[in-house]
Amino acid sequence: MAAIYPVADLARFLAGPWRIARRVADRRSGTTGRLMGIATFTQASGGLRYDERGTLTCGAFRGEAYRSYWLAVGPGRAEAEVRFDDGRLFHTLDLSAGRAEVEHDCGPDRYHGRYRVGGRDGWTLAWQVRGPRKQMIIATRYVRASPALP
Repeated sequence: MAAIYPVADLARFLAGPWRIARRVADRRSGTTGRLMGIATFTQASGGLRYDERGTLTCGAFRGEAYRSYWLAVGPGRAEAEVRFDDGRLFHTLDLSAGRAEVEHDCGPDRYHGRYRVGGRDGWTLAWQVRGPRKQMIIATRYVRASPALP
């Protein structure tokens, strides 16, 4: 994904289903894992709801995994507040330049995320987690599961 694709309308860009492929590397334990699944952004009051479901294989574990977030974003805007399912702020996101760097403190551990939009039908999100409890790299590729809007 060499090119950078600016996003003018985040809700319109993200809406719908995306195939996801995630790699997880836990530097502390030496364990690696993969998640394959679907992430769906649906219209919700005040923005978008993100629901992710897939099969996670990590070490000896193989099972279903899921996650939900809320994105507070208005029509025609490139920025949003990304919130956990319980309403707590995760981070702010602005993809008007087609890429963004974000931070989130989770107790004593710090999450540093990099978003990169490579076109209408694909983007990536990579997290580097550092702290006393976690030393991880989490990289996810999103590919549109249905044709993009014109």
